[in-house]
Amino acid sequence: MNIKTSKRIKLTVTYILLILALLWTIFPLYWMIKSSFTVSSEIHTARPELFGFTPTIEHYKDLIFNAHFLINLRNSLVIALLVTGIGLLISIFASYSMTRLRYPGRNFFSASVIMSYLLPTAVLFIPMYLFVSRLGLAGTKWAMLVIYPTFVVPYCCYMLRSYFSAIPYALEEAAMIDGCTRLQSLRYIILPIALPGIAVVATFAFTMSWNEYLYAMIMTTSINQMTATVAISSWKYGDIINWGRIMAGCVVASLPVTVIYIIAQSMLVSGKADGSVK
Repeated sequence: MNIKTSKRIKLTVTYILLILALLWTIFPLYWMIKSSFTVSSEIHTARPELFGFTPTIEHYKDLIFNAHFLINLRNSLVIALLVTGIGLLISIFASYSMTRLRYPGRNFFSASVIMSYLLPTAVLFIPMYLFVSRLGLAGTKWAMLVIYPTFVVPYCCYMLRSYFSAIPYALEEAAMIDGCTRLQSLRYIILPIALPGIAVVATFAFTMSWNEYLYAMIMTTSINQMTATVAISSWKYGDIINWGRIMAGCVVASLPVTVIYIIAQSMLVSGKADGSVK
């Protein structure tokens, strides 16, 4: 076997493995979309067909007019956007102070942020519930605005620290020599260069807030206060599972995150710091 044939075999095997991995990843998405457009009688058959199905939009009508899922989507969207904004605002200033400023206890503060992110969610259930209850927010979606930043902000700080540390300090020194203050150098130097990193962090912060389930399930009781993830899980009544509504809800709930990823994709460009130094 010559070298050319060996390379061709390796390339063929690689492509086969990649195609299998792609099918393995895409198939659940395909089955979710297919089931959302399939009549209920075919969904509950013992051996449903892989490709053939009778199309219908009844599940989406049921989702909007009977389940009132748009209310739950609005709750999730409001909470995710507010938490993402709060998380970015706090983490940008915190990460900047941890990478640029010198003050007593900086290392302890940095380590505390990382440790708070590593705490298991189950450990904080009871303290968080008591805290939001004393604030009068128990049973409402606004409790999430208090709870979600406890894990979103540490994550954002952990990610943004690495981006800020990679930006040469000489850029800020040059700006401050020209008369910029710390806040001006952060606004005009650091943030534009770190924009790809901020876009990544914002995308993941939004996704974390959008997909969170455990806290939202415990803190909200009314259907009008539930987030989309909790509402979807509530459509299982004992042994009865409304698969059509659930699949339609999953399709609709995945759209905002998909749109966010598409919007952020244009910002995910590396190498801006290198270009600024040149």
